[in-house]
Amino acid sequence: MDLYRETRRVIRDPDTYQQRGPTFLLSAQDADFMIGLIQAEPDLFLDELRERLYDNTETLLSIATLHRNLVMRLLITLKKANTVNIKKSLTAKYAFIEEMASIPAEYLSHICSRDLLRVRARSKKGKQANRYLRDQNPERFTLLPGISFFGLLAVTVTNQTVKRPQFQHFLKYSLLPRMNRYPGINSCLVMDNARIHRGGQVAELCEAAGVRLVYLPPYTPELNPIELCFSQVKARLRRTQALVNAADPEWAIESTTYRVITKSLCQRLYAHTPYKCPPFPREPAVPGAHFPLVSHSRLLQP
Repeated sequence: MDLYRETRRVIRDPDTYQQRGPTFLLSAQDADFMIGLIQAEPDLFLDELRERLYDNTETLLSIATLHRNLVMRLLITLKKANTVNIKKSLTAKYAFIEEMASIPAEYLSHICSRDLLRVRARSKKGKQANRYLRDQNPERFTLLPGISFFGLLAVTVTNQTVKRPQFQHFLKYSLLPRMNRYPGINSCLVMDNARIHRGGQVAELCEAAGVRLVYLPPYTPELNPIELCFSQVKARLRRTQALVNAADPEWAIESTTYRVITKSLCQRLYAHTPYKCPPFPREPAVPGAHFPLVSHSRLLQP
């Protein structure tokens, strides 16, 4: 009533509001120090951050107040750390991106291999499912796919370690026959610097097929869209429990790969890379592109 008698209004001027709730006790200088400290050492605990802050600025905060300042004022939250290899060269990475800027994304095909382990087991209700490792976990599968901007080109699954002879066999009989001579769609093979990818007959096989061979800079998996395909395949296998009752685990993994790595997925993944993606992609003129892929799991013989 006093406000109405004085101003003939019942709404107060927001500039005259008193601050309510807990206050932010970090000064601008303290905030700059915290940002720099977290950038340098992002894995410090709250009590360690509190101690560092007091030692350098003589500002003493409670753990709760420090956490509130980090989240609400500095917008710094706790999340799973992304490990970056210190040997990674940003100069080499951006030089590679500049080199590949003139090559259309539909020219590219990517290849990589990953190990797949069974993560589920059966036991009585309420009992822990123990798995005893014999011979260093024999249930290990290696997934070796090749993808392009238009989807899956070739794939193989084996329960053996893929070495250079098996990799060369996969290139010669599964992947390279589905690629074209450079320049053209699916004519540039991009792979990482794994030992089996270099040496041997890898370069000779690509040269005989007219395919351009390009190696990624060291420790740059973000430039290989196939890396995200592996996480999609593993998630689908865990969700559907495809390996629990599978009579043929290799085919279960391979058929899941066919269903997961689609043309739509590949184009979305390529769009998040620095490669030159077309706004309206054309259908590829790939040998056998209009026929279903065949299983190559039994072809990996040295």
